[in-house]
Amino acid sequence: MIPPYLRFDFDKAASTISSFIRASVKEAGAKGVVIGLSGGSDSSLASALAVRALGKERVKVIFLPDRETSPESRVAARAVAESLDLELLTIDITGVVESALASLGLSYATADKIVKGNIKVRTRMLLLYGIANNEGRLVVGTGDRSEWLIGYFTKWGDVAGDIYPNIGLYKTQVRALGKYLGLPAEVINRAPTPDLWPGHTAEGELGLSYDVIDEVLYWIFDEGLDPGEVPQRAGVPREAVEKVMEMYRRSEHKRNPLKAPFRSFKELMK
Repeated sequence: MIPPYLRFDFDKAASTISSFIRASVKEAGAKGVVIGLSGGSDSSLASALAVRALGKERVKVIFLPDRETSPESRVAARAVAESLDLELLTIDITGVVESALASLGLSYATADKIVKGNIKVRTRMLLLYGIANNEGRLVVGTGDRSEWLIGYFTKWGDVAGDIYPNIGLYKTQVRALGKYLGLPAEVINRAPTPDLWPGHTAEGELGLSYDVIDEVLYWIFDEGLDPGEVPQRAGVPREAVEKVMEMYRRSEHKRNPLKAPFRSFKELMK
């Protein structure tokens, strides 16, 4: 399931990340955490590690579907919650999304899927932060290293969070650690998907598999290879390397928002 170059100590990873979650919550003086549990591998792993770190009493998981959410997501989210002995609260966001689109003069049925999808993602985070503020919890950001580096996330949406337990693991590593920790087959065997429109899959939208994406990212960002060396070293097609690096370059503004070319107004004084 995981290539040799991405193998790591699962027990050490689970222990290290759990300790990080526990320490972060303590330092913030928070009562616990809240997680948007989508039924995907990232949020499922984050939920499992949070329970290990804090105990189930301090972990709140929320499923936030709308009317286009697939039945598979609902089944997977419920399976994860049950496996961790967590109560799964469901909040349907369809009405909020419809209202937001209407305020822009758009309809749910005809709005561009990217516009609508980003509103869905940001609506979910709006509600998670409302719960966190009301109950004194931290919001767990569930994004992984693959998504972060290629910019496959919605700014101020699914990337938002107070702590990021998965951010050092590639997607293939997240799935492998989740399998090791006993996450349900509904999650492990499911194709990665943000589930923002019918039939939506991550790899279908990206045009590359995570196996290929993670291999390219590993050789460049962990081993320090020049992108031009990757095809010969790893046997990855040059076109795939170029596509991954183009996604990385074009999403730099997501990781580092562009700022004015001065730090203080004093630099503008004569």
